[in-house]
Amino acid sequence: MASRYLSEVYSQVEYKRSPVPLRGMLQLAPGQNAHGYGDKISTDYMVRINNRWRRVYCICHSNAGSLYVLEGKERLFIRDTEIQVDSEQ
Repeated sequence: MASRYLSEVYSQVEYKRSPVPLRGMLQLAPGQNAHGYGDKISTDYMVRINNRWRRVYCICHSNAGSLYVLEGKERLFIRDTEIQVDSEQ
């Protein structure tokens, strides 16, 4: 199955910053292992799709990560240039 992007599926989305509580002595985000990698690492970003706020996650297994949001069981990927958040939030 080909990867789909959020901007290709939904035209009206809004982003905000909502800090995730870090855990443990290493101050890891939920979903992040001790080495810093993971399939579903919570980020400080949220996106509103159809009037519902959803958490933006990151999949990272090397030096670069890919941002995505879950729509049902499907991952809709987000280009980092698409995230626009006011600096006051």
